[in-house]
Parts: sequence; structure tokens; C-alpha cells
Amino acid sequence: MALELLFNLGLAVFFIYCYFYVGSTVPQSAPGTLGGGQWSQLLLVLLVISLLVNAYKIVRNSNGNISFKFNFNLKKFVTNKMFIGSVIMLVYSYVLDKIGFLVGSVILFLLYSRLLGEKRIRVLLLSSVGCVILLYLIFDVVLGIMLPRGTGIFRTLALFIEQYI
Repeated sequence: MALELLFNLGLAVFFIYCYFYVGSTVPQSAPGTLGGGQWSQLLLVLLVISLLVNAYKIVRNSNGNISFKFNFNLKKFVTNKMFIGSVIMLVYSYVLDKIGFLVGSVILFLLYSRLLGEKRIRVLLLSSVGCVILLYLIFDVVLGIMLPRGTGIFRTLALFIEQYI
């Protein structure tokens, strides 16, 4: 419990540092608009508030009995859904430029939905494809943001699919 409290407070201090770092390095946006730096600072403020609220809840629920016990089990850590999900996201971010948004995101949604407990193949496929098409339409058509198409056969596949979306 004490380690969780220290971790929350350490992250809060780090994010406060990031807030001031972003403020000093990112150019100011036009008056009356929110630029990239201001959005980052807004998110950092929300993160710090959330971490401080969580730290308060830890202290309140501990009844003054905060102990520094460290019990680490590697097998339990590696089989944790949070760890597996982080590995999936890390691999996805690495291969996104190579296999493209459409193929990579369908695979990501399939793996993540399966990790979260969905076992029906039809539901997995339909929800994955549906969500990726919806995201593609929002980013590419509505916002005009080009998404990675991949290289080689993945690029050819992405161009073929984009004709029908």
C-alpha cells in the first residue's frame, strides 16, 4: 500500500515537472485558441488531480497503518492482464507503420477483446472490423488525417480496402 502511495506521489511530481517543461518549450498559440502545448498541460493537470485524489483515498483507507511490504511474484506479474495489454500495445505501436492502420488495428482489437474475455468469434470479428472502420471514417474522412497504410502487401491490401470504405 505504501509503495502505491509513493508511486502515485512520484508520478504527480513528475507530471508537475512536465507541465512546466511543456510550458517553457512549446511555442504559445494564438490568443483564444488551445494549441498543442495547452492541451498537453490540461491533460497533465487532470493527471495530477487524479493521482492526488487516488493518494488521498489510499491514505484514508489505510486507517493510519501504512506498511512498506514488498511482495513481488514474477509469474503473477507476467500473467497480469495489464502487463499483457501493455505488451500488445507496445508491439502494435512498433508494427503500425509496417502493417498499416487497418490490418494492425483489426488485430489489436481482436487481441484486446479476447484478453478482456470475449470468446465468441463472430462478435470478436464483427466488433473489431466495425470499430476499425468507424475509426478510419472519423480520422480519414471527417478529420482528414491520413493513417498509416503499411508497406508491401499490406499497403496494397489497405488501398484495396479503402476503395470500398
